[in-house]
Amino acid sequence: MSKILFRSLICMAAISAFVSCDNDDIYIGGADDSIIQSPQGNVVYLTDGDGHSNVGFAEFKESYTMDLYLRSSKAIEGSASATLKYDLSVLDAYNAGSGSEVAAFPQASVILPDDGKITISAGSISSDAYKLEFKSNIDLDPETTYAVPLSVTPENAAMAGGENSFIVLVRDCTKFPGTEKFYEGKPGMKIVGVIEVNDVNPLNVMGFTLKESGKQFFDVVVLFSANINYNSQTGRVYVSRNENVQALLDQREKYIKPLQERGIKVVLGILGNHDISGISTLKPELAKAFASEVKNLCDAYELDGVFLDDEYTNYDEAANTTIPGFQAQSTEAASRMAYEIRKAQPSRLLVSYRYEALYSAVDVDGMNPGEIFDLVLNDYGVTSNPVSTYPGLSISQAGTGSWNCSDYMQWIPANGNYSSRFSLDGMREEGYGALMIFNFTCNPGYWMTPYIVNDMKKTTISFWNAELEYDNSWYNKDY
Repeated sequence: MSKILFRSLICMAAISAFVSCDNDDIYIGGADDSIIQSPQGNVVYLTDGDGHSNVGFAEFKESYTMDLYLRSSKAIEGSASATLKYDLSVLDAYNAGSGSEVAAFPQASVILPDDGKITISAGSISSDAYKLEFKSNIDLDPETTYAVPLSVTPENAAMAGGENSFIVLVRDCTKFPGTEKFYEGKPGMKIVGVIEVNDVNPLNVMGFTLKESGKQFFDVVVLFSANINYNSQTGRVYVSRNENVQALLDQREKYIKPLQERGIKVVLGILGNHDISGISTLKPELAKAFASEVKNLCDAYELDGVFLDDEYTNYDEAANTTIPGFQAQSTEAASRMAYEIRKAQPSRLLVSYRYEALYSAVDVDGMNPGEIFDLVLNDYGVTSNPVSTYPGLSISQAGTGSWNCSDYMQWIPANGNYSSRFSLDGMREEGYGALMIFNFTCNPGYWMTPYIVNDMKKTTISFWNAELEYDNSWYNKDY
């Protein structure tokens, strides 16, 4: 809300306040370039790893290393050096010039290797990466942006005179409580929120925490949903994204990173989209190629995993097509798809929505479903145990009796629609590991919101013996 907006404005103001430079007009800290003009008519300047001069931005937990570079507009005859120094006068000048009141990041938490010296070797146009290090300070507010003020002082003939500056805007997110919750000293159940992003801003999940610990209510957020599609012109099966999904990915700093900072895993939903390609209709070669594309997408947007949903594929056409690479819908094909995704990115989450061909799963190349999937979640209203159709799956990887927020019946055990075994308490006692909340929404103007919040309160008591804290905020869909 306002804190995030304020933080974004600080960053935008800082970046816009300093002009990036090209090879014909390069400077450090916005200083008069005649001061640092070399005898050869060359100019040397400082940037971060993204090429930004004068200002950088870092967000981290525990510790962080930021690459800085001393660069030259052209190769120099001799070496060029500068010394970086933590310098509060740089911050004073920055605040005075921008009209801001950014506080200093503690000097004791900033490490300048080699006494701050950074050098471009003879004949080069850039130094090697200089590793500026930050360590967490647990007293800092994770919602606040701080500044690391650095003076940049030329040291030799290749850079004549002048002290200049570089500002790094820093957020230390270590103090965020995270999501890991417990019940009687043992790891507690996880909440997977499936967000229909065409309608709901995913940032809304941040407003729900546990009152005493500050832990986030939601452990995983599913951006629902991207699709699997087939391009008949190229023969390629690819991940398609509508304008809402793509907007979230393109603006991950605004919509995804704040969730991840709080410890919430952000995964991308993938389901069929009315053609022959689907989670359960690809032959092995095509499934492997699609899994590679999924990995590339997760890499590009720094996502935490994938949520597979076998729906809305044209199964009849897939079963009868002569196009190579496709087959009739099958559990074997769906399991193969999941297996290839797991192989392509073994460290990311892989979640199965237990529906259609994914209602069950089989071993693939010696790997059982319990090794392929991290979580298997029932459709709402279904109370059978996923372990029964996913060999090797432990009950701690399973979720039953999911809740559909968009359905007036809600399908939540808190409302007594289930036997005692499948009540919220019963799920926990049986050892289930997760609860899916499908189509989560909590818009203050929605007539069901008070009922949803009340059932969330029941959930926190049953799952973690804790009270729910709701900040009554609401992020509009602004993408």
